[in-house]
Amino acid sequence: MNSAEVFDPARFMPGSGLAYRTATYLRLGKARIYHHVHGWILACLLLWRDDAVDGRAAAVLALSLVMLLAMQWGAAAFDDIGGFRDGVDQRNYSGRPYLTVVKKPLVTGALTEREAVRFAYGASLAGLAACLLAALVAGGTAAALAAGLMVFAQVCSVQYSLGAKLSYRPLGQEFVVFTALLCTALVPYGLAAGSAGREILLVSALMGLWFLLVIAYGSWSDREGDAAGGRRTLAVVLPLRWFRCYLHLLAALSVLLLALLFTATRLDGRLAVCAVPVVVLQGVQLYYGAHRQQLRRARFLGLLSLDAGLAGLAAAILLSR
Repeated sequence: MNSAEVFDPARFMPGSGLAYRTATYLRLGKARIYHHVHGWILACLLLWRDDAVDGRAAAVLALSLVMLLAMQWGAAAFDDIGGFRDGVDQRNYSGRPYLTVVKKPLVTGALTEREAVRFAYGASLAGLAACLLAALVAGGTAAALAAGLMVFAQVCSVQYSLGAKLSYRPLGQEFVVFTALLCTALVPYGLAAGSAGREILLVSALMGLWFLLVIAYGSWSDREGDAAGGRRTLAVVLPLRWFRCYLHLLAALSVLLLALLFTATRLDGRLAVCAVPVVVLQGVQLYYGAHRQQLRRARFLGLLSLDAGLAGLAAAILLSR
């Protein structure tokens, strides 16, 4: 089927093989968004630079990776369940190309709601178990606090589209996304190191902020469907003029945090050149998104800037050792 062809549920025939089912569950968990591990990678590099990776730290980091992946898959599944129950996903994905709609297994009928719920609870509980085990291996008050922060972020993520429906409230989406992605760097580092300095705090804040620059454009493109479903994101409640200002503010905050990272920490200020690509890409994203309203391209540029940000910060950390 042509990728540009509009999805037709009547022509969709779900498969039954193990590989097909596994791939379908991974679609539900949005496993394709590998960018969620960027924070974990940077946390590992900061620990390695400080010669803080011993056998116990390595075990904690391995468990924290399992924790992050499982919790992300569970939260993403719960989000799709909420969007499916409220009809938001059906509205937002109506008339979109096949390869876009097929990413929503509940909308296509590739999974039943019961199957999705089982997967969401299973992944979330597996992530919680890995989190608690990592805290036990690490030991200490700081590790317990880091685990508590991760559990809090996961509870908020599960409540994103269900229960309290945080994403249906103004600033709820932004709070959940920023908090959850902040934890992808801060929690693994805190579990392994038992502390948190300015470098990891700034890196963690950048992870959350850069993801907001992806989510914001997605919210803009889903504005009509979200409004019809009662989801009051900033893209829905703000006039477009003010929402564009919000997008510019996020890009400006990214530059500010990068400036602080290379002036207020142990990173060599000359290595700020490593961050130039992510700043340029975010500028291009603003041009195509806020000014040209090419929202899908802007979202793609946001994901690309996450990769550029990882490469730039990783290079800076390695070169600063």
